[in-house]
Amino acid sequence: MSRIALISDVHGNLAGFNAVLADAEACGCDRMVCLGDLVDGGPDDAQVVREIMARRIPCVRGNHDEINGLTLPPDIERYLASLPEEMIEGDYYFTHISPRPKKNKIGGPIEAWNVFDEHPYRMMFFGHIHVPAVYGEKSSHAVTARDHKFQYQTPYALDRADRYLICPGAIGYSRDQHQKIRYAIFDEAPWTIEIRMVEGPLLKIGRWFVD
Repeated sequence: MSRIALISDVHGNLAGFNAVLADAEACGCDRMVCLGDLVDGGPDDAQVVREIMARRIPCVRGNHDEINGLTLPPDIERYLASLPEEMIEGDYYFTHISPRPKKNKIGGPIEAWNVFDEHPYRMMFFGHIHVPAVYGEKSSHAVTARDHKFQYQTPYALDRADRYLICPGAIGYSRDQHQKIRYAIFDEAPWTIEIRMVEGPLLKIGRWFVD
């Protein structure tokens, strides 16, 4: 059983990434998985990628890793190009935008329900939206996943008989009222998810920056 730190959307924010690394270590995480968008937005794109490479953190390819206007060292470009779109570990699925063939942004419980309708995985983890989310397949409403309400820094008990679609939030910058770095810890032994807020610098993103 492992405590897995789930990170996403670093966008070249090395200082924020280092803050999460320190917090994950303090929380006793056994491993880390990155859900993409390592680069494009902050000042330290190459350094972030080199740190990911040095630590051998499994990572999927984000849309900004694939298409950006950056000039990066050749080894960094090769690494980003080599990243898979998805990773599957038994009943766990990791991707950046969506598990669906049509990469619609998972911005709410209806699109989350579409994912559950098309995929059999027990636990699915995604990034891209920059806001933490915990969606469950079991729902009292038709064609709508359940939007689970969690508290930050508090493990949230998951139902072992349910299936989940989880976004850990973002390291680079926020898209909601909580202007904090966020990531998640999935603890396999008690079967919990903990969304964590971390003190550290966020990026200042101009209007040009899109999904």
